[in-house]
Amino acid sequence: MRTQQAELFLIVAELQSVSAAARRLGKSRSTVSTSLSAFEEELGAELFERTGNQLRLTPIGAAIRSDCQRLVQASRQIHHRCRHHLEGVESGLRIARDDALPEAFWRDTLSALNERFPLTGISVYLAPPQDLPDLVHQHSVDMALGLDVRDVYPNELSVNLLGEFPVLTVAAPTHPLHQLAQASPDDLDQYREITMAYLHNNTLVAEHTSAASYQAMTMFELIRDAVIAGTGWARLPGPLIEAALAANRLTAFTHRDTISSGRYVALSETGALHGPVTTWLINRVEAYLGGRTKTPGSRVPRGQTAGSGGRRPPAAR
Repeated sequence: MRTQQAELFLIVAELQSVSAAARRLGKSRSTVSTSLSAFEEELGAELFERTGNQLRLTPIGAAIRSDCQRLVQASRQIHHRCRHHLEGVESGLRIARDDALPEAFWRDTLSALNERFPLTGISVYLAPPQDLPDLVHQHSVDMALGLDVRDVYPNELSVNLLGEFPVLTVAAPTHPLHQLAQASPDDLDQYREITMAYLHNNTLVAEHTSAASYQAMTMFELIRDAVIAGTGWARLPGPLIEAALAANRLTAFTHRDTISSGRYVALSETGALHGPVTTWLINRVEAYLGGRTKTPGSRVPRGQTAGSGGRRPPAAR
């Protein structure tokens, strides 16, 4: 029994007509009818009841329909796997990322990836950007995507800049810092900073802050939500807070580092060969970052240019 015979049987069963099946397949009616009869003869069973020009499945025909569907699906999967192997498509990809980019972007990206590479298994691990280099260096993942937070990387890591975006210092519109014409470093230190928590030597630490009080969390989304709730102020990636800025749930307040520049990078082992899936994903992120418009609400205060005074997070305290 050939897979093509099972496919033909399924099309005829769906359309209940040899003529309709022939039109769909672009074949003559006699060719389809002969092939269907040969399939029935090979199985030794009558699969259709013929009433005029209409066909109905016999009990045995109905019974094997799902079996034929599985056979056709398995055949297609085998062909896809072999083609992907010849094209060098990764059978699996382990990715670590932070949440500097909106989750809506990642949902759309993974959906498109699954559609384009349906046989590639994807594992995604969400981590603070400070943890990403170690995850790649320790071979825990194949690639990491996130905000660049280090001045120096091990020689074993390759760092690929995918794009840049503003990092804004924000608070809820009702926060006292908005009442100041320009907040000084001393003013910032008087109020709670919401900052990033990450692992350093297997110990949970907070990103360095000089504020008298702070809360540290492992996700930018959690930091954003705490700031919206009025818990404190924070420095957050522009792409993540665009909607909150547009809705006036967050506002950038004025101080010397209101807006700095964030670099979004891909990390992998030096010399690692990128297959089609990895390359597609990197290009997707680059296209997103390159096609973004200016972050709503990210107006640069007078006397300051975007990217000036950019802060690179110091080491853990």
